[in-house]
Amino acid sequence: MNARIPRILFVAVLPALTSCQNPPVKGPIDGGRALAHVRNLVAFGPRPSGSKALIQTRDYLLGVLRKAKIKAGIDSFTDPERAKGLRFHNVWAEIPGTRSKEDRLLVLGSHYDSKLCRGHPLPEQNFRFVGANDGGSSSGLLLEIALWLEQNPLPIPVLCVWFDGEESLEFDWNENRALFGSKRCVKWLRARFPKERSLASCVPVMILLDMVGAKDLSISLDLNSDRELISIVAKNARALGFEKHFFKGKVSVTDDHIPFLNYSIRVLDLIQFGDETSGPPSWWHTPDDDLDILSERSLAIVGNVLVASLPEIVKRFYK
Repeated sequence: MNARIPRILFVAVLPALTSCQNPPVKGPIDGGRALAHVRNLVAFGPRPSGSKALIQTRDYLLGVLRKAKIKAGIDSFTDPERAKGLRFHNVWAEIPGTRSKEDRLLVLGSHYDSKLCRGHPLPEQNFRFVGANDGGSSSGLLLEIALWLEQNPLPIPVLCVWFDGEESLEFDWNENRALFGSKRCVKWLRARFPKERSLASCVPVMILLDMVGAKDLSISLDLNSDRELISIVAKNARALGFEKHFFKGKVSVTDDHIPFLNYSIRVLDLIQFGDETSGPPSWWHTPDDDLDILSERSLAIVGNVLVASLPEIVKRFYK
């Protein structure tokens, strides 16, 4: 009988220990709701540009946004020279700010397409790829952030954009045949504002979310991102107790923030992409990038650190 007592005590204490190690993430952004959106997106199946699944994903995003009475729409476009036969669809949602007559925008972005993993020359390049983290996690989280912003607007308007065509059409990276949606978006924004104003003065800041839901969350320090934006996010991560998940490994990332950087806009890419030594995570562009690697806690951490940082970003860059 005495031999059983330690076991009973161990079982009773273990949940409490686990709870202490991973306490619930307190904050306005609900990781569970974000993960539910990701599950719905992944349920459509692989969603490379031009696929039926991507159209279903597009319509899902629009449906949720419009149900919440958020002004949202689609910017459809083609690129016959670089992507013959494909039609792309950027999804956008604009949340007004509280500051009177403010027309400058803060852009939050995510790509929602998944990598094309069929029709490539090598057998190992062809497999079922649903991009649960790569495109899925950030899109679900951005949707949850947009819904929160509708109820808690910033002083300045926020434009949320889900980019199509981020992934390279070839399996190996080819920037000339990738980043279609973000390249289009900067041109779309350029046409919105008077030519005499620089785009950077109209869109001072762009923040990108990409691969933000892994259980082993570790957001890289992207060397192409603005140091002041990194500093603001790092400070808020420390304040919320999540500093261990941010900016530990340095790496230069080419992603949907680069077309904005090319217009001298301050950019920040929140992405888990390893570092210069380790390289990308083991699940990147493999069949392992499925729902099993995701965590609602990770989504909540990134979401709450970001929204905690936004007021300071507005104060600093939208004077």
